[in-house]
Amino acid sequence: METGKENPQPLTGVRVLDLSGDLGVYCGKLLADIGADVIKVEPPGGDPMRGTGPFVESATPLENSLHWLHYNTNKRGITLDIASDSGVVLLQGLAATADVLVETFQPGYLGSLGLGYEHLSEANAGLVYASLTPFGQTGPYRGYKGSDLTGFAMGGYMYVTGWPDTPPNKLWGLQAYQTTSNRAFIGILIALYHRLATGEGQHVDVSMQEAVTTTTEHVNTAYNYTGQNAVRCGFRHGGQFVATWQCKDGYVSITTNTAKAWNDLRAWMDGDGMAGDLMDEQYNDRFILRGEHGAHIEELVEAWTLTHTRQEITDWGQANHHPWGPVTTAAELLDNEQLWARGFYSIPAGEDKLVYPGAPYKLSESGWQLVSQAPQVGQHNSQVYCEELGLSADELQDLITAGVV
Repeated sequence: METGKENPQPLTGVRVLDLSGDLGVYCGKLLADIGADVIKVEPPGGDPMRGTGPFVESATPLENSLHWLHYNTNKRGITLDIASDSGVVLLQGLAATADVLVETFQPGYLGSLGLGYEHLSEANAGLVYASLTPFGQTGPYRGYKGSDLTGFAMGGYMYVTGWPDTPPNKLWGLQAYQTTSNRAFIGILIALYHRLATGEGQHVDVSMQEAVTTTTEHVNTAYNYTGQNAVRCGFRHGGQFVATWQCKDGYVSITTNTAKAWNDLRAWMDGDGMAGDLMDEQYNDRFILRGEHGAHIEELVEAWTLTHTRQEITDWGQANHHPWGPVTTAAELLDNEQLWARGFYSIPAGEDKLVYPGAPYKLSESGWQLVSQAPQVGQHNSQVYCEELGLSADELQDLITAGVV
């Protein structure tokens, strides 16, 4: 297959069938962006994700969703009704040539069609079959449905997000879905590595609840030791030594996780005549930040930060070897000179409207590449079904007429 990739990438030669919805579409993107030949399988007429906004102005309907365009870069696209008899046969044929299959259906659904791991692995023992579901393939919740909100809540993260005196809050975006896709991506890579040694594929079972639970940092550990639930910390990190403060032109993050950082901060405040009583001996112990004087300290610090800009605080902190930095807006991220200098952003050839984010890593050899934009509905039907699976043009047309493709 001609991919258009100039240099081999880490997953060049690995074929992936992406049957996922919102829960796993990012996993397919992660695989495609490092070289895998990911074939996105949509229902005839297009995936419902194509209706998720925001939308590109003046673009063709079904092809103008920024959500779709972002999560499906470097993939090929075909349409198929996998629930039809002919669709089952076609997917079985595709799976026999695949290295990986990614799916997000309810446990047991694909098995009921003859498309479960136990079925497809009979013809392809090396198949890595990744199932991403809200609660996994086993356990009393296996049949429960769940949205990103459900995963964020039942994974335990929501309880510690927000302010102490308000109900739990959800982070912006699809954080639970993203986390699940990330964990599935890792699991797939591990399974592929295992296959190199054994020749055997396996079923990768990924639970959104478990994926989110692994991100709660100190929360579970603290409960195990103290028997107390962690509290929502608002603008402070749970460790209390990292906080986000309002300043003249926005917000800035100040970390005081070392004695030097705390001493430098209060000395600067004192130099501005705004330290209050923070130079008193009782505040020499930085762990006082955790104690009964926390509210008093926060009041003094914020009164001081409001007299400085983000850049002033950032420059001074960095010059004194402290990890202080501005809270950046979306517009500022797009204009950030560091991100552009490192090639984080990409603009596809012939594209003058869309800028795509890249990968959060650099490989000295060929790694992440933006080769192609998200596929149009059924864009690669002829290529996949006829050139690669061996159907004739007439057979493909018959399937289209019957609503299978």
